[in-house]
Amino acid sequence: MKKSLLALVLSLTIGWTASGQERKTCATNEVYQEAIRNHPEILIQQQELEQFTTRYAQEHKNQRLAGGGIAFIIPVVFHIIHNYGPENISDAQVIDAVRVMNLDYSKQNADTIDVIPDFANNIANAQIEFRLANIDPQGNCTNGIDRVVSALTMNGDDNAKLNPWPYQNYLNIWVINTFSASHSGAAAYAYYPGAAFPANKDGIISRYDYVGSIGASSPGNSRTLTHEAGHCLNLAHPWGSTNQPGVACGDDNVSDTPETQGWTSCNLSGSICNPPIIENVQNYMEYSYCDVMFTEGQKTRMHAALNSPTGSRNNLWTLPNLTATGTDGSPIQVCVPNTDFEADEVTICAGTVVNFNDLCWNGHATSWQWDFPGGTPSSSTDSIPAITYNTAGTYDVTLTATNSAGSSSYTRSTYIRVSGPPTDTIPFSESFEVATSFPGTDGFVVNPDNGTTWSRITTAASAGVASIRINNYTNSSGQVDQWVTSAFDFSNVTFPATMTFKVANAQRNSGTADELRVAGSSNCGKSWNYRYTKSDATLATAGIVSSSFTPNVNQWRQESINLNPFTLKDNVRFMFENTSDRGNNTYVDEINITGTLVGVDEVEEIELGFALYPNPSAGNTSVQFLLKNNQNVQLNVIDLTGRLVTSLLNGDLNSGLYEYTIPVNTPGIYFVDLVSGGKRHVRKLVISE
Repeated sequence: MKKSLLALVLSLTIGWTASGQERKTCATNEVYQEAIRNHPEILIQQQELEQFTTRYAQEHKNQRLAGGGIAFIIPVVFHIIHNYGPENISDAQVIDAVRVMNLDYSKQNADTIDVIPDFANNIANAQIEFRLANIDPQGNCTNGIDRVVSALTMNGDDNAKLNPWPYQNYLNIWVINTFSASHSGAAAYAYYPGAAFPANKDGIISRYDYVGSIGASSPGNSRTLTHEAGHCLNLAHPWGSTNQPGVACGDDNVSDTPETQGWTSCNLSGSICNPPIIENVQNYMEYSYCDVMFTEGQKTRMHAALNSPTGSRNNLWTLPNLTATGTDGSPIQVCVPNTDFEADEVTICAGTVVNFNDLCWNGHATSWQWDFPGGTPSSSTDSIPAITYNTAGTYDVTLTATNSAGSSSYTRSTYIRVSGPPTDTIPFSESFEVATSFPGTDGFVVNPDNGTTWSRITTAASAGVASIRINNYTNSSGQVDQWVTSAFDFSNVTFPATMTFKVANAQRNSGTADELRVAGSSNCGKSWNYRYTKSDATLATAGIVSSSFTPNVNQWRQESINLNPFTLKDNVRFMFENTSDRGNNTYVDEINITGTLVGVDEVEEIELGFALYPNPSAGNTSVQFLLKNNQNVQLNVIDLTGRLVTSLLNGDLNSGLYEYTIPVNTPGIYFVDLVSGGKRHVRKLVISE
C-alpha cells in the first residue's frame, strides 16, 4: 500500500517527538572552513576540482549508464572507536548501514514513491556501490570492521580517527560515542575531496547512533552516512557553504537542485528563495529528515569527483584497487577472529558470579577456550560462561577463540578484582607521606588506556612533601582515570560521617573543564554513590595557569563530603575519579574520614530498626522491626505495673522487615517489649485520650 506524503511527514514528526531525541546535524562545512583557515593551500585543489567538475558535466551532459548498472564500487572500512560502551556496535549494525547506503545510491530505496511530482522524474540512480573490504592494507583478511579501544570515543574529532587505512584505497568511516565540545551538535562530518589535512584524516566520522537503521541507531537516523558519503563525493548542502540551514538563500553548484535556504522540517511545498519554484526538501543532502533522493545533477557531480585525481577518489574504484581490497566480487574470505571479551562486573565481592561475553571481531568464533585462574570453574568452553570467584585477589582472564580460518588468544591482565575483608578502620587519616600509602593496602588504580594516571608525587603537598596527582596537562581529552581506595569497616560508624580532603587545580584556559568526582561503594564496586563533583572553574583553586600546574601551599582548598549513606556498612570503598579535558593538573592530599563510633550493642539496636508510630497515639499504634537473620522473637505489651496487657508474637521468624498493629486503645503509659536473638529491647508507648 502506498504511503501518503502526509503520513510520511507525520511519522517522522511523531517519531522524533516520542523519542525526545535531539536532532543532530552535520559539521562538514564547519570543519571545512577550519581546514581552509589553517591550510589555505587546500583552496587550490578545490578550485581545480571545480574546474574539472564543470568540464566533466559538459562532456557527460544527459548521459546515463545503460541498464542502470553499477558504475563505481568503493571499498569501505568501519573503525569502531570504543571503550566497551554502546558505541561498540555490532557487525550486524555496520552491515545494515552499508545496506542502507547501497539502496539509497542505487535508487532502490522503497520510499522513492514518496517523492513529490516536482522531482519524481529526476531521482538519480547514482550507480555507486559501497563494499566492506575483505583485505586490509597489509594484505590480511578483514571483514571491513576494525575495532580500536580508546577513551577518545567520548571526545570525537579528527584526533579520534585512529588507525586510518590509506584513503586512496578505502573510504574510512570512524564510529564514536560522542563528539567533542566544538562539534557537540553534530551527528557526523566528512571531508570534501582533497580537503582533509593531513590527508589520512580523510573520510567520515559519525556517532554510533547514526549508523544504519538497527541496533543502537534507528530508521530516522539511517540516512546520515548517505549524506556524509555525498560530501566525500563533493556534494555540498543544497543551500551552499553555510553550515546551518535557514541563514540565507544559497546554491550548491548543481543545476537541478533549486536555490534554497535549507530545511530542518519536512515542508514538501517549501518555496522561499524563488517562488513558486518548489525546493528539493527531500534531498539526501538536506536536514529535513525526510530525505529520499539524489538528483541527476548530483549524480554527475559525484561521478566527476570519482574521476578526478583530487583526493585520489579516482583510484578507489579501479580494478587493481578492488582486487587489492577484496571488493572485486571474489568469494568472501572467512577471517581468523581477533579475540576480545568483557565481563559484566570486574570489581566484586568474594562469592560473586561474573558473566563473560565473547566480543571477538573480524571473524566470528565457533569454539571457545576460556581460562579463569582463581575462578570456579577454572576453565570453560561456553561462549558466555558464568564464573564464581570465592577468594580475594586479582585475576587474569584468557580467551582463545577459533573458527575455520584459525584461532587467536587474548589475556586481560589483573582484570577481575575480588574484594576481601576491610583493611582500614575509622577514624582514618592519609597524607601520602609514606611511599606505600598509595594506592593503599588493598587499593588500586584503573587506567583503561594505559596513559598517564593517578600517582604519588613529592613535588607538591598541602603539608609535608607528598600528595597524589593526575596529570591533565598531558592527558587526552575524555580520558577517565580512577583511584579506588582500600576497603573500610564502617560497621560501627553511624552518622554524622564525613570525609575531608585538600584539592589543588588550575585551568589551562577558560574553556577547559577537567572534572573530579568522589564516590563510595558498599557492594565492592558493583555500584557507586557519587558524593562530590566539581569541574572547570568550580574545581580550580589557582585560576588559570597556561603552563603545567604545580601548586604552592596557598593554592589548596579543603572539601567536605557527607558519608552518611555508608554508615553501618562492613565493607566500604571510595573512588577518586578524574575525567580529563586536557586542561591542567589536579592534586589531592590530607584525606580524613570521621564518624560517630558506637558499640556492638548500639549497632544491633540501630540495625534492628525497632520503632513505634504514631507515638503518642489514640490507639492502633504500629510496631516495626527488621531481622537480619532467622531467629526466635517475642513481642509483648505490658503496663506500668509489669502486667502483661497483650502478647503479639512468640515464635521463629525468617529474616526480613515486620510490622504489627498494637490493639491497645485505653489511655495510659505502656511498654512494648521485643526480645530477638535472646536480647531485650523496650520502647515506651503513650496512648492519649
